[in-house]
Amino acid sequence: MNLIEFTKILHNPNLLSKDDSESLENIIREFPYFQAARVLHLNSLKKQSSFKYNAALKKTAAYTTDRSILFDFITTDDFTIENYITKEEQQKKENKAATEKPVTDKKTEVVQKNEVKEPVSRDDKVLPIGKPIPFKKNDSFSFNEWLNLTSMTPLRGENTDKKAAGKLSKKEELVDRFIKTNPKIKPSRSSDVTDYSQFSTVENENLMTETLAHVYLEQKKYTKAITAFRILSLKYPEKSSFFANQIEEIEKLQKNKS
Repeated sequence: MNLIEFTKILHNPNLLSKDDSESLENIIREFPYFQAARVLHLNSLKKQSSFKYNAALKKTAAYTTDRSILFDFITTDDFTIENYITKEEQQKKENKAATEKPVTDKKTEVVQKNEVKEPVSRDDKVLPIGKPIPFKKNDSFSFNEWLNLTSMTPLRGENTDKKAAGKLSKKEELVDRFIKTNPKIKPSRSSDVTDYSQFSTVENENLMTETLAHVYLEQKKYTKAITAFRILSLKYPEKSSFFANQIEEIEKLQKNKS
């Protein structure tokens, strides 16, 4: 890929092809801090629904100065690649620490390699394993949880105050505590169930979502994923059969992995 071709797809990402994705991989390998190439590659993988997308998103997060900008990019349709690059460059100028080596510890690298090379089993075809995690604008908590589970720094900008950080930490503790104290929660035929009311404080903040369940599943936190889907069955009874199917497949996957 030459400079003219790169500039063309930068201005019009819809022109990205699978061959371009492979060319961008080579560019990133040679120039790991080249943000424009990274986000173009990420965009291409998402369009293909590639199993490489989640690992590439983690890697991009590791090389991103302000991950809130990355979150906006992947969750906002009108947030262009050019906007991303502009905001990222502005943040680098404001943040002297941007020149430091990115946070990519050994544990993270192992997870990335396992995710890319792991074969797809029969259960994986039914479950959304290996598919791009569909983060939405209201999924900042799920995105943070995902970064935490992958040993990366959470989505917190340099200027975020301690109070906001503490609030997020309390949310994380609240979800974890609920999952630990209600591991066997099951859907009830009645809409007014005690277990559901116990979850109301978390539910009011929209923390338990399908995206978060997907995050737990993708990170092989099967017990948490099962509990998440059971909670979702109570929140959305009209989708209970779908969630029950997901739980059944995860339990099969657990047995196969053991």
